[in-house]
Amino acid sequence: MNVKNAMEILVDEALKNYWGQLQLPCKCEICKADVFAITLNNLPPRYVSNEDGYAYVKAQNFDDQSRVNILNQIVKATGIVATRPSHELKPSPTLE
Repeated sequence: MNVKNAMEILVDEALKNYWGQLQLPCKCEICKADVFAITLNNLPPRYVSNEDGYAYVKAQNFDDQSRVNILNQIVKATGIVATRPSHELKPSPTLE
């Protein structure tokens, strides 16, 4: 059985579009994965079994409010990761 949470695709697309604009002290793949996971945990899953199902979910989430909800959860997740990263932050190099 091949089932996928369509919300993963929608959040991934949003992260790709807005990652450069998010205010994080670290933008490594670990922090990006943490933002992705926290965001998904705070959005309702939308499971689909085929491309038609994904197209239907994407159409339902195409309105402004749905996009705002996804972005709002990304921003909240960014705040969590920024204040409590799951790895040690390396100090910034200083200019001498």
